[in-house]
Amino acid sequence: MRHAIALSILLAASTHAQSFRPEIPRFWNDHDVESFELPLAQRDRSPRHMSSADYYALTPRPIYRTYPVYAPGRAPAGYYESLKAKEPEILFDPAKLSTKQDWIAAGKFVFESEPLLFPFKEDNIQFTSLRPGKDGILPGFLPGNRIVIRKKGVLEAGINSCAGCHTRIMPDGSQLQGAQGIVDPLPTEEDLQRARNLTPERIRRRQETFWILYGAPWIQPKEQFIAFYTKEVLYRLDAADRPGVFARQGTSQTHRPHVPSLIGIQDIKYLDATGLVRHRSIGDLARYAITNQGLDTMAFYGDFQPSTQTTPFSSEPGTRYSDEQLYALALYLYSLQPPPNPNKFDARARRGQQIFQQQGCAGCHTPPLYTNNKITPALGFKIPADLRQTDNILDTSVATDPTLTLKTRRGTGFYKVPSLRGVWYRNAFGHTGAADSLEEWLDPARLQPNYVPKGFHLDSGPIQGHPFGLNLKPADKQALIAFLKTL
Repeated sequence: MRHAIALSILLAASTHAQSFRPEIPRFWNDHDVESFELPLAQRDRSPRHMSSADYYALTPRPIYRTYPVYAPGRAPAGYYESLKAKEPEILFDPAKLSTKQDWIAAGKFVFESEPLLFPFKEDNIQFTSLRPGKDGILPGFLPGNRIVIRKKGVLEAGINSCAGCHTRIMPDGSQLQGAQGIVDPLPTEEDLQRARNLTPERIRRRQETFWILYGAPWIQPKEQFIAFYTKEVLYRLDAADRPGVFARQGTSQTHRPHVPSLIGIQDIKYLDATGLVRHRSIGDLARYAITNQGLDTMAFYGDFQPSTQTTPFSSEPGTRYSDEQLYALALYLYSLQPPPNPNKFDARARRGQQIFQQQGCAGCHTPPLYTNNKITPALGFKIPADLRQTDNILDTSVATDPTLTLKTRRGTGFYKVPSLRGVWYRNAFGHTGAADSLEEWLDPARLQPNYVPKGFHLDSGPIQGHPFGLNLKPADKQALIAFLKTL
């Protein structure tokens, strides 16, 4: 009997120890919103975001269960009709989360949720160059490949989930969440044909959408901006699509940033290629998620407000993530682990590690994170004196093309020093993803004026900057790459 009581006490203590009741603050509070971003290169255009009062007047958006989409002809008989008989099911309920693992699992639901929905039609299923699985199910992270039921009998598909940009198909066919995503696969002939046949109305709509997403009138007036995106330019942009790059709002269609990996993000002190967001806490990551789901398009950049629509990336006007959803999402991202690395640390990689050290690479890409977590100025940018006091700045430019950081709405005048962890399963190197591989990044030919990049590019020309390692002997370069692929 005594042993039974002791065991009962131990089990109760264990259960109590595992319980998890976080105190979640209001992430969108005016004080922290004022300081979580670096000022823009042109300071008077730094964004003024929605107030805390206005933000919390919005309604938290439910997260519903989703269902897969099958390739045409592969769905089980009566599958879509059977979905119409299902009731809506809300997946995220903080009252049911009792352990930290519960919160992490719920964060995965947030990561995969699609805020922008449209009617699902079986005959409109979009094919891409990514094949369905053996069961016929299309990759769920691609646009339109998840079905949402908010109302019984009504099927909707969605886009704009975090998973849409941050899921990678690995060589064995598995899907790695949090990694540098595919986003825009290589264009198919059908894609190119649609681009060739754009109607004047479609062209006009794309031009206006581009202005909302990328316009910066202090850099280029709207008339000039719109005039640049002719039918020919729009076709060339579609033809230039490459995996691993994506023109997130506030960046550039012609100089698209590569998609960052979120694996290991808890150790990274600046977010975005331009170091736009200071990552000091889980709250900063939550605020980063808020702005990246479209709230930044409603900010005022001086006197310019790109959009006046409430949460423009959502199908439910006047809605937002709840703080509990954002907290769970951040915990999920912090929990992500890299996949097993198939590249062995052999004699050649060991030689590459020596070269890495001899060449001084560790000064910027410092082990064990393989970044010094600093920001570096673009050529021609004068570092403001106050930022020297508040931020971790490496006062050396590596001469990267300055377009992203001097000519966009996310341009701070800096680029962050990226981590080299996980380069073996990434592509699209350089801040604009112009080099498709490490081999191309370390090829001195990329600096030639008539060079044609293998990654994303609109025109031929050099992949500028970061000359380090370009003049190594071939055997040393191969050894360095072998080492980098073990990280």
